[in-house]
Amino acid sequence: MKKISVIVPVYNVENYLDKCLTSLLAQTFTDYEIILVNDGSTDSSPEICQRYATKYPDRVTSYTKPNGGLSDARNYGMRYATGEYLMFLDSDDYVEPDTLKNMYALSENGTKKIVECNFFWDYQKETREDLAPEYHSLKDYMVRGRVVAWNKFYLREWLLKTKVLFPVGKLYEDQDFFFKLITYLQDITEVAVDKHCEVHYVQRQNSISYSETTRIAEILWIYQDIINFYQSKGIFEKYYSELEYRFVRNLLGNVLVRKVLKLKDKQLKRELLDQIWLQKTSWFPDFKQNPYLKEPGKVNLYLKTMNKWFYKLLYI
Repeated sequence: MKKISVIVPVYNVENYLDKCLTSLLAQTFTDYEIILVNDGSTDSSPEICQRYATKYPDRVTSYTKPNGGLSDARNYGMRYATGEYLMFLDSDDYVEPDTLKNMYALSENGTKKIVECNFFWDYQKETREDLAPEYHSLKDYMVRGRVVAWNKFYLREWLLKTKVLFPVGKLYEDQDFFFKLITYLQDITEVAVDKHCEVHYVQRQNSISYSETTRIAEILWIYQDIINFYQSKGIFEKYYSELEYRFVRNLLGNVLVRKVLKLKDKQLKRELLDQIWLQKTSWFPDFKQNPYLKEPGKVNLYLKTMNKWFYKLLYI
């Protein structure tokens, strides 16, 4: 059994895959395997996968499956992984040479369920660091944790026991995975943070784009799925404030400002704004009472001043 299995879903990334795999093969850590999952690519990605599997048979294994999306490919790769820890790396991203060594060093002989690292946002003209705060509790992790799946190690035996999978055919799959999985942690001490920036998250202009209508529908579906999950486990009330704050902050902040308000179609913008507000009110009618809003910050100030009438001004 290897110490680490790196699962790399592959779909039409012929211009990026070499850099991703070269960075993995250049690791200073040696006890790991790379699992490539070709998710029905129609470019030369399958040939690239096979070339690496042939050249590095003791390190790289390549599988091919019909196209099912990122979540399906990740779930598929989990079936064949043998490592003590799993890592999911997107095929257009790449890692620093000491990534596996630094992260595994924090695993403490398998006592850590999750090991996450800091990372870089790689834009065309600049690179920015994304640094984790100090997490003081599981509730704090729910409120401030980075939900992305690709900056983390997961203890494989524990992950499989939880039976948590990525939701197939959905956008925002990492949020669904994160908020479900952390309910199986007993304490924040089961999470370790590598302070080094290890993963380069590459921002691509030619990646798949979706309509704002689709994106809003998808994020609302994901949040409803998470709420249903917490209710089924009888823990929704326990973590109500954390989910309320995280979800509403995203809906009225990131989703609203960055997505909907940029629409030129006023009728569509009005419909989507109505949809967001109605769903927010249905889930969390007393959001203004959320304890996390008491913390200082521009976003919290914005959220505290948001009401139905101020919201209507956004329709203009």
